[in-house]
Amino acid sequence: MNPWLDGLLVFFENIRIVLVILLVILWGFLLTHGLLKRFLGDSITEADLLSLSSAGWVVPVLFLSLLTFGVSIIFNAVMGGIFAGAVILISFISLREKIDWPYFLLFSIILFASIILRLAFIKNLSLPLYFDSVEHYRLIDVIIRSYQLGTPIESSGSFYHLGFHFVSAGIAYFSHTNIARFMLVFGQVVLAILPTSLFFVVRRETGSIPAAFLSSLLVGFGFHMPGHLMNWGKYPALLSLVCILFVFGLAYMIYRPAQFGKRKVLFVLLGFSILASALIHTRTLILYGLMFIAALMTLIWSRLSKTYKLIGWGLLLTFFIALIYATQITPPLDLLFAGYLKNDSWILILVLVLVVFSAIHYTESTFFLFVWFFLCGLCLFIPITLPTYGIQTLLDRPFVQMFSCIPLSILGGLGLLGLMKTTIRLLPDLKLLQRFITLFIFGFVLLNADLHYKFYPSDCCNFVSRDDLAAFAWMDNNIPSDAKILAASTGLYVTSYESSQTPTGVDAGIWIPPLLSRPIVFAGRDIRFDSDEVHTDLCNQRIDFIYAGGTSQSFDFQQLDGLPEWYLQMFALPSARVYKIAACG
Repeated sequence: MNPWLDGLLVFFENIRIVLVILLVILWGFLLTHGLLKRFLGDSITEADLLSLSSAGWVVPVLFLSLLTFGVSIIFNAVMGGIFAGAVILISFISLREKIDWPYFLLFSIILFASIILRLAFIKNLSLPLYFDSVEHYRLIDVIIRSYQLGTPIESSGSFYHLGFHFVSAGIAYFSHTNIARFMLVFGQVVLAILPTSLFFVVRRETGSIPAAFLSSLLVGFGFHMPGHLMNWGKYPALLSLVCILFVFGLAYMIYRPAQFGKRKVLFVLLGFSILASALIHTRTLILYGLMFIAALMTLIWSRLSKTYKLIGWGLLLTFFIALIYATQITPPLDLLFAGYLKNDSWILILVLVLVVFSAIHYTESTFFLFVWFFLCGLCLFIPITLPTYGIQTLLDRPFVQMFSCIPLSILGGLGLLGLMKTTIRLLPDLKLLQRFITLFIFGFVLLNADLHYKFYPSDCCNFVSRDDLAAFAWMDNNIPSDAKILAASTGLYVTSYESSQTPTGVDAGIWIPPLLSRPIVFAGRDIRFDSDEVHTDLCNQRIDFIYAGGTSQSFDFQQLDGLPEWYLQMFALPSARVYKIAACG
């Protein structure tokens, strides 16, 4: 498989969707760029503006989506579309700030190449991956039907992380795009833009473009996160990561007033960005609270004497090691670091080496990142009770696992410049060696990406095959609309306090309600269909059909095929079966 060729193929197959998404992002990008340039003036360079704007686009796009939905509900979708068009036109006219075209063209080339690589991921996908994607599909569909009917639609399911869903529904509705296809393409485009958003903070902290590029490269193609989020269907989490980097950039400017001045507008932008981030993913609020605490602790630590600073470092590293040990012995938290050790071992070794030089030359920044990282991990053990979800923790394991690549990538960038400073100090005359070290590290990361980075979906998370799509088409035409269908499930939990008995779909059967509008009932994959009690229970629940997909965790075909008097095979392909429950009289 060649990701470049596959990505180009997917790009041309979905060129209309890609261009629509890029045009919407471009509007948010230019609006953010214009506002920052007008308010910050000469205190920020064009490269900084491009990086910040590539993260900040999501804020105006989200608020425009919410306002457009409100206008569409009060009046109608046509008026909502006119309102959105008018806002876009007025903003273009009023914020005609000059763009440095050489920088913008370089940024566009890098972005286009990244998009092509990312699109290879969806080459053979018909529907988004994993079970989370089904819920995101349902919520986007509810909002789109609200657009169509001109009134909010009630839904039997819960509503959460609605920022992503309002953005997706607005773009998909007005561009007449299939929801599933939009989700697939939108996720990869956002993932392609994300690395450039990390450039700003590292460049301003170090003054080094190579260090900033290394951080961007690490978060983009060094660590398996955040790309692995698409295997989990964590679309709101991915979009929140973009917003996190924008908030982090604004907070950095406030934290460094000597560079950017004390500007009240930064606090206003920060407030709107935090609100947008909370709408996209509520747990980002906890992340920002921890960032503030970490900054405060770092400020206090920086004013201590040298001896107490060393004691502070010793305590922090001790607590950090204890945290790692605690996660390793606590299911399911043991997957937090196991994922990085399994997929990113060589990159982790590189970053660990660079962290030493980061701590030597950027001690305050390194201390802050370690404290922030440690506090995030600590939240995995702090329980809270939520009305609908029961006992949870302040942060869950997938969220911390996703976020971990951010401090690690920043430490890598800081460490690169720290290594260069150490080399210059020890070997001032060997300039060729200094350049070789930088090129070697970049080459190492690129070689690792070529050998180990996964540009295609993981087998574990792809629930839907062509056989499943054929089965869905047959069911839509041959099964009554009120039929109850049994689907396979398993218990999944991501905190140490949850019950593992919460059912979660494990095959294409989970897509039956949103695509076919038929209700499903979950059963564990280890169910014994040859048991009299099980057959009687299925009959008593008035379940009409059984769906068995082709994943390893789905129902056992052989067990069902061996009991034709109870389970009549109605549809059969190698990776999808439909059975009718018989002999219930």
